[in-house]
Amino acid sequence: MSDTTLADKSKVQTVTNPKTDAAAIDKLITARVGLLLKAPFFGNLATRLKLTNADAWCPTAATEGRHFFYNSEFINRLSLKECEFLFGHEVLHVVYDHMGRRGDREPRLWNIADDYCVNSDLIEYRIGEKITKVPILYNNKYDGMSAEEVYDDLYKNADKIDISKLGDMILDEHMDGEGEDGDEGEGDGDKPGNGRPRLTAEEKKAIRDEVKEAVLAAAQAAGAGNIPGNVQRMIGSLTAPQIGWR
Repeated sequence: MSDTTLADKSKVQTVTNPKTDAAAIDKLITARVGLLLKAPFFGNLATRLKLTNADAWCPTAATEGRHFFYNSEFINRLSLKECEFLFGHEVLHVVYDHMGRRGDREPRLWNIADDYCVNSDLIEYRIGEKITKVPILYNNKYDGMSAEEVYDDLYKNADKIDISKLGDMILDEHMDGEGEDGDEGEGDGDKPGNGRPRLTAEEKKAIRDEVKEAVLAAAQAAGAGNIPGNVQRMIGSLTAPQIGWR
């Protein structure tokens, strides 16, 4: 059973405790090393993300493709294996370009579909251990399905499911790049307390290009035998879009 309620998950901190943050950083660094040893494709991509405290706006974790934003108290509640899972979660959102594939779909339902896909892959490929400190989205009926397919199923059955409850089970903050009302300036993600970062269209494109190169490099370094099948199909889609996306 989860030892953290949904209300607890939404907690953010106006002031970061240096000791709490230092402990979180140590745990995250150790978790990345674990991924490098056991799942090098995930480990290489996780290592390129800059660890960035986001206590002021993020209750769990997030990424825009360059930073790994984290809430220090949340990280310290997780085990090392759960931190590996969390890194894998953020990495796959970037690898599958979930932020760029939403189109005109309903944002909350799309984010739910994304999490179902990512968590399914991580559980299947045994990346870390499934997070139990908060409830997360997982249903084996969606194993092997793309985010678009999961979205269509959720949309078709929207009158039969509790969308609000499922939305509360999204593990991380999904960053569409718009920032939040009231954020000051550009929201520099390198500095705690500056709010959720905002991205211009040019920055989004630059990040997608960087990620494409990083994915190909990580795949080459890890070797085909160390890359999950869905990711291998996704890598093929980099030169032939629409094929194999999750």
